[in-house]
Amino acid sequence: MRQNELLQRKRELDERLRAGIELLEAAHRAEVRALETLWASYGGEPESPEGVAAPPVPETSSPPVAPARSSRVRREAGTLYEEVLAALDQVPQEFDKNDVCRAIGHVPHRASLHRVLQELTFNGTLDVVGFSVGRRPTVYRKLFTPPGPEK
Repeated sequence: MRQNELLQRKRELDERLRAGIELLEAAHRAEVRALETLWASYGGEPESPEGVAAPPVPETSSPPVAPARSSRVRREAGTLYEEVLAALDQVPQEFDKNDVCRAIGHVPHRASLHRVLQELTFNGTLDVVGFSVGRRPTVYRKLFTPPGPEK
């Protein structure tokens, strides 16, 4: 290989690099526009005007930041039991833990909710229709309608 062939191949590689970078930048701009369009369809305001390229993402050399701790609120003893018992009026005859979470309005700690549902099963308030398999949760059936709040 001669020096002029080496230089020619280097130029070709540099041209391919520039062409590849231009394609990546064009694809990035298209993805940003699509994301902004999606954001606008949800009622958000676009952050940058149309046609202006978004600034490149800076590279960080710092270590990744640990995720924030859970914002779960510690409740008094028995509170979750009473919330679930009251929620039984709002769930269908056969239900799972997701129905309970929707009825009480928050997602309690998994083990705490399981403990409450297990206690209600032992008390005879609930019966297990189907045990959990994989991602499918356990299905419970109400054996009787618990009394609601006193009126």
